[in-house]
Amino acid sequence: MNIATDTRTRDLVAQAAAWRMASLLLERPRPDWRDEIVGLSSEVIDARLLSAAKNADQATEEKYHQLFGPGGTVSPREVSYCGFEDPGHVMAKLEAFYNAFVFKPGREEPIDHISVEAGFVGYLFLKEAYAEMRGDSDAVEITGNVRERFIKDHLGRSARGMLERITELPAYLESALLWLAEQS
Repeated sequence: MNIATDTRTRDLVAQAAAWRMASLLLERPRPDWRDEIVGLSSEVIDARLLSAAKNADQATEEKYHQLFGPGGTVSPREVSYCGFEDPGHVMAKLEAFYNAFVFKPGREEPIDHISVEAGFVGYLFLKEAYAEMRGDSDAVEITGNVRERFIKDHLGRSARGMLERITELPAYLESALLWLAEQS
């Protein structure tokens, strides 16, 4: 492996950590949730995400459900922002993406939940880093193209839709959503 490949691989792994952090911040706070955020913080470079991680101590499961639960202020699900597109079609496309890359999230949320989608992007960054490390330029190109398309077509729609519909968020959630919206 040459220095350029090594640097590129490290950059991809750092991006994977940032996306995993965003994914965690958008999950329901649960036992050990804060510990995962603290543990991942040493791998994340982005100042906005690190700030969000520090502010995650204000998170409660009750507040999460008030915002994102059934009957909550805003839906964290992509199908809520797909307009006239068939929600079943959106779900089928997500399932196809996940199956193509053997993504099997350990999750309690539906596959179109913004935290699951952000987790998938982080996973794609890891797959791309692995392909880069192995020198598999075809896999690097395919994974990068799919990742960019997924962010644009799916995750960006959810992040922007959530930000448009909600006026007041805890600081950690607002920072995570703004970061996601900027990435798309």
